[in-house]
Amino acid sequence: MERINKVLLYIDEHLDEKLDLETLASVSCFSAFHFHRIMRAHLNESLGSYIIRQRMQIAAHLLQHSGKPVAVIAYEVGYETPSSLSKAFKNHFGVSPSEYREKGMVLKRDDRNVLFNLKETDMSLKPEIRHMDEMKVIYVQAIGAYKNVGTAWESLCHFAGPRGLLGPQTKMFGLSHDDPDVTETSKLRYDACIVIDQDMQPEGEVGIKTVRGGDYAVFLHKGAYSDLKRSYNDIFRNWLPQSNRELGDAAPIEIYLNDPERVKPEDLLTEICIPLK
Repeated sequence: MERINKVLLYIDEHLDEKLDLETLASVSCFSAFHFHRIMRAHLNESLGSYIIRQRMQIAAHLLQHSGKPVAVIAYEVGYETPSSLSKAFKNHFGVSPSEYREKGMVLKRDDRNVLFNLKETDMSLKPEIRHMDEMKVIYVQAIGAYKNVGTAWESLCHFAGPRGLLGPQTKMFGLSHDDPDVTETSKLRYDACIVIDQDMQPEGEVGIKTVRGGDYAVFLHKGAYSDLKRSYNDIFRNWLPQSNRELGDAAPIEIYLNDPERVKPEDLLTEICIPLK
């Protein structure tokens, strides 16, 4: 995939520089909103972990095959001080740079192929391209592990029930704002949402907002909510590169089609709606 490879080559050629999200997203021409999740799906690790791994491999090579001082090597792989490199090197390999150089240790080699050939992947999900009107919603935001969002739904339904907002035709969905492989678990944001068609005012933890309208690529996930991550990875790794579509700057929508209290986890159906430009 050309844009992924372009980012990886840029990283390799600029390891001595600060590699921030905005710069790398601009190199890829992907939306900064989805950039980390796209890269995580292709690398099978976070972008930050990938960059550290590349820096450590170059540092190890220079320590073994050059006479450059540790201070010089540190600058060449993007660390401002030798102590910063030493700390990162020991965390990664279990030994300090000086120990590695002095004892001629053999470090575990990483044979991962870092350039991707699109022909080696198979698109495992086929979406429906669906136009959605903008939706006015009441919502409760949960912050923390996604597996614990049930309390947000309980609070939202407790608010909505007495106000006649729950029924067979009620539209309910979730917004997962953050990639759990990038954002700390304690900071993950999730909105439990119910669509409304009347004027209301925010009250306590219940907020009101409008969810964007437009085209969405809608994928059907069957199985436990804990397996949603796998489907997201399939979407960003396999479908997106072949789709010729650009992602919109908004959170994916998760529409839950059946009740987890009435069906087994393996029979749960969830529509994953990816915003498009």
